[in-house]
Amino acid sequence: MRLVLAVLFLVPSVTAQSARVVIPLDGRPVRASLDARAVAEIGAVVLTGVGHLAASRAGVSTLYVPVVVVGWGGYVGARAATEPGFLAELGLTGEHLGRATRDTALLSAGAALAMGAYGLANGSLRAEPSLIPPLLLYPVWGLTQQLLVQGFVTRHLDAAGLPAVAVVPVSAATFGSVHLPNLPLAAATTALGGAFAGLYLRDQNVWPLGVAHGALGTLFYVWVLDRDPWAEFTGRAADSASAARAE
Repeated sequence: MRLVLAVLFLVPSVTAQSARVVIPLDGRPVRASLDARAVAEIGAVVLTGVGHLAASRAGVSTLYVPVVVVGWGGYVGARAATEPGFLAELGLTGEHLGRATRDTALLSAGAALAMGAYGLANGSLRAEPSLIPPLLLYPVWGLTQQLLVQGFVTRHLDAAGLPAVAVVPVSAATFGSVHLPNLPLAAATTALGGAFAGLYLRDQNVWPLGVAHGALGTLFYVWVLDRDPWAEFTGRAADSASAARAE
C-alpha cells in the first residue's frame, strides 16, 4: 500500500477530552481518536525530545539525560503503583519476551555486521576497554528512549486505531528526529526506529529494544562516527581538545 504522509495534526473534539488524528492514506483520510492523557503524554515526549536537542546543542546532555531517566521513571513508577497492568501495557513485561529477544537480536546482529564492515573500511573498527562502561550504562538510556517512543507514542497511535503503515513511519520519524542535526545518526535511528516500531506492534515488549538500542548506539558512535562516547560522557574528550588547542 502506498503511504502518503501528507499531514499529521491534532484537532480538539467538541468535548475537549480527546483529539482527532487525521492522516491522508492513499487519498483517503484515516481518522483516529486520542484521549486527553494520550495527547498529553505524546506532547510530553515531544517536549522531552526538544529538550534533548537543546541540551545537546548547549553541551549539557550529561546533565539532561539523568533528569529525563529519573523524571520519566518517576512518572511510570507512580502510575504503576496505582494502575495494575500499566507496566505490561508499556511493554515492560515477560510476555512474548523470547520471540522479541530472538528477532531483535537477529536485527541487531545484522546492524552490527554492517557497522563493523563500515568501521573496517574506514579504520574505525576497534574494541577497547572504554567500550565496556557505555555498553553497560547506555541500555538504561536506550530503554528510557524506547519507553518514550514505543510506550507513549507508538502504543497510543496504535490504540487510537491508526494502521501500522501510518504508525511505523511516525514512530520512526519521532525516534530519528531526536538525533538531529547529526544526519548519519538521524538516518540510522530513523531506519532502526521503523524496525523497532514494527517489532513493538507485534510483540508489545520493550525490554530487548532498549538493550539493543544501547548496544547498537555505542557501536555506532565508535565504529561509524569514530567517536569515544565514554570519553565524551566523562569530559575527557573536551579536556583533550582543550589541551590540543593550548599546544
